Amino acid sequence: MANKNDTWNRWRLALVILGAPVFMIFGLVALIRGVRRGVHRVRGFQRALGGVLHCAHGHPNPTHGRFRCLTCKATYHGWVGRCEVCGASAGWIACDVCQIAIPLPWVA
Repeated sequence: MANKNDTWNRWRLALVILGAPVFMIFGLVALIRGVRRGVHRVRGFQRALGGVLHCAHGHPNPTHGRFRCLTCKATYHGWVGRCEVCGASAGWIACDVCQIAIPLPWVA
């Protein structure tokens, strides 16, 4: 006669065997999403550190220069990504020519 623990262990083994492919697929999807997100961020940083961001109309806008922080309202000279005064990070800048918002590529 089978022991109650033997039956429980058989069910547990069956669940592990049936559930393993699901967890493997989940892990693979998470890994692919993480790699894609990392590549997107690296490309965004390369664009930001390249010196120029283009708006939707193609106007060049420098990533270094004079900017106004929307958090502390200070005007600072430096990199667009972080306020030199309060340390707040920017999510977008306005085009110098047409004033269209340019989302910063490393934020999205």
